[in-house]
Amino acid sequence: MEYTFISRNILDRIMEEYITNLPRTKQEKTLINNKLLNKIKPILLNPKNTSLYDKNLYSCAKKKFELEEIIPKDYRVIVKALKNSVLITKKFYKVLYHIHDKVTQHGGQKQT
Repeated sequence: MEYTFISRNILDRIMEEYITNLPRTKQEKTLINNKLLNKIKPILLNPKNTSLYDKNLYSCAKKKFELEEIIPKDYRVIVKALKNSVLITKKFYKVLYHIHDKVTQHGGQKQT
């Protein structure tokens, strides 16, 4: 679904440009995608196993994120500083639309 206030392609380009302009060391961890989220979760589930990924990722994951158990044995990753669940890049567009809709109350349609 495309919304009138911004296209998915434009949002993707904005995010890509933002990441590209960051220092190389910060690019991977700035916006969380499924791939990175799937690395963070096992680190938090088993923090003593340090053999899966590099030490920088372990340090970042432990410092910035925590797990919240939704139901037994099912967890979601929470940003420690905000106490909010992680919003992966794949869902940005949909969330942006819902925020826009809530603020403007015109559902993404052109106002007349």
